[in-house]
Amino acid sequence: MTIVKIKRKNNDIICVECSNHTGFADFGKDIVCAGISSITQTAVLGIKELTNLKHIFKIDEKTGYLKLELNDIESNSADFKNAQIILKTMFLGVKNLQEQYPKYIKLEDKE
Repeated sequence: MTIVKIKRKNNDIICVECSNHTGFADFGKDIVCAGISSITQTAVLGIKELTNLKHIFKIDEKTGYLKLELNDIESNSADFKNAQIILKTMFLGVKNLQEQYPKYIKLEDKE
């Protein structure tokens, strides 16, 4: 099961952490794992390429681990606002996938 942890501050997403593979199917055939990876990695790419926010990014494809943590959380900056659009859209995608495959994705959303 993939566990996706969302950490918020004042309702803004400041950290996303994913761990484990979904176990839906064998490696290379797991559409649920591919879906969650596509959603989260696209969000990370958006943050890295479209904003100048300081962040920590870690990934380990073998274990299914991904973490993005924003260090630069000045909520009035345009970059931070753009990052929130990206991350909240990512959250909607993950939530939708979790609702379709609840046995394979656990979503934790905490303030």
